[in-house]
Amino acid sequence: MSLLRVVPVALLVLLTGCGQVANIRSLSTGYVAPQAGETARVRLITDGLVRAVPGRDCLDWNVPGAGVMASTKAGFPDHNGESLGMPGPIYSWAAAVSSELVVPANKPIAFHYLGQLQYSRQCSASMAFVPRPGVDYMVQASMYANCSIQLHELPAGAKQWVAVEPAPKGKLSMCSAMDNF
Repeated sequence: MSLLRVVPVALLVLLTGCGQVANIRSLSTGYVAPQAGETARVRLITDGLVRAVPGRDCLDWNVPGAGVMASTKAGFPDHNGESLGMPGPIYSWAAAVSSELVVPANKPIAFHYLGQLQYSRQCSASMAFVPRPGVDYMVQASMYANCSIQLHELPAGAKQWVAVEPAPKGKLSMCSAMDNF
């Protein structure tokens, strides 16, 4: 094989590997809550693995604080079972884990869900929204709801969670196109 054929292939393999380093890092790093500034609280319930990217409405695993929030599988850093004493009932289902975490307010936060492989089917979903200071939110990420992430908020003084439409809608992309390679 000539050198002119080997060099482009080797370069492509190297570039592909570079983008995957950040993706692997995002699975081995736990989410880090903000230490200062305005915050909101999030109750996360999932039957898979949920990662978050604070300060972004796209996926960038190199952002400080980005990482795993909760996971049903052992071996991942997670915050499973952490409680902030949020009010309201916890709507859960079998084999789900939950966690309550502080997130930055007035800035977007992106969530990425990886569903567990079931019946030869695996799924992923993502969403972003801008939490308001002092408000409680619930994020439910599940295979059972057509592989989705649902967002609810508990208005101050209310006893019932209200569905909220995340913005932007739809599947999030990587912040940098080069992160796909």
